[in-house]
This record gives sequence, structure tokens and C-alpha cells, in this order.
Amino acid sequence: MPMLYLNVRHTLPMIGIRAQKNTLDSGINQPHYDQETRQARSNKGKTQPRLTIDSYPSRHSYGYTNHTDFARENEQEGFSGVQQGTSKHTQMAWALAEDGPKPGRMVPIEQVQSEVQSIADQNRVLVAAAIPKPEISFDVGEVVGETEVGAVAPQWQTEFKARIEYNPGSIETYLERKGDIHGWVSEGHYDILA
Repeated sequence: MPMLYLNVRHTLPMIGIRAQKNTLDSGINQPHYDQETRQARSNKGKTQPRLTIDSYPSRHSYGYTNHTDFARENEQEGFSGVQQGTSKHTQMAWALAEDGPKPGRMVPIEQVQSEVQSIADQNRVLVAAAIPKPEISFDVGEVVGETEVGAVAPQWQTEFKARIEYNPGSIETYLERKGDIHGWVSEGHYDILA
């Protein structure tokens, strides 16, 4: 009888390892700069210069009057003319009453001659008066307004702690392949190819 051989084949178990290193990430948070700015403004302006010439006193001396002066002057002349006319008619009436009946007297002609003589005497008078100069005033232009001063307010935004990020490492083992023992019997020789 042929000899029996015990063949044994085994496979070792294989353990797998997954490892993750620990990491430490640190850094400084950079400061951030911002600012509030208020622009400067001049807010300045100027007033226009103004030249005022009042030539009315000069023109008034020539006889060019405004309505107010004309009314005031003619009011006075009107009142004085009414008074003179009343007085003149009263005197004429008394002269006619007293001297009219006298022989050789011509009272109306004498009064007309007297009026003409007084008008002639008034026209012979020449009045020399100084003519007033025009009134000139000048308002100088001015700079007005207030200046607004500009301003810059810096704002730094910083963090007092550094940025640290730590990831812990890990190790994991697992069974990648199971171990195996397989045995069988062969006749007459070892089964090395199986």
C-alpha cells in the first residue's frame, strides 16, 4: 500500500495599520485696518462789491425833483399863493373903495404897473449857489462762510489670540487577511504544487 503523506499549507494572518499623524496649525491673525474719513470743505463764498451813486441832491439843485419833494414844495407855494392872492384882492378892494372915486386916479392900472415892476425886479436877481456833489458809497465784497476741517479716524481690528488648530493623530489596526491552515493527504509523495 502506498504511503500517505500529510500535506499542510498555512497562511499567516495579515494585520493592516492606518495611521494619521497629528497636526498643529498655528498662525497670527493679521490685523485689519479701516478708517473713517471726513473730507475738509471750504464752504466759503463771497459777496459782490456794490457801488451806489446818489445823484439826487445834485439833480435837485437843477430843478429835477422827485414826486415827494415836488408835492411838498408846490404845497407850500400853493398855500403862500392863496394867501398872497387873498391879500392882493383885499388890498385891491380897499384901494378901489378908497381911491377909486377920487378924480384922476386909475387904481386898476396902477396895480397892474406895480405887479409888472415887482416881477421885473425879481427877474433881475441872479442867484449863485453851490451844486452839491453826488453821494457815492462803495460796499467792499466780503468772504463769508465757515471752513470745515477734515478728519481721519483710524480703526485697527486685531485679535488678541493666535489661531491654533490641532488635529490629534490616530492609529487604527484592522485584519487585512485572515490566517488559514489547510491540510490534506496525498499518496506516495508530498503535494507541493497544491
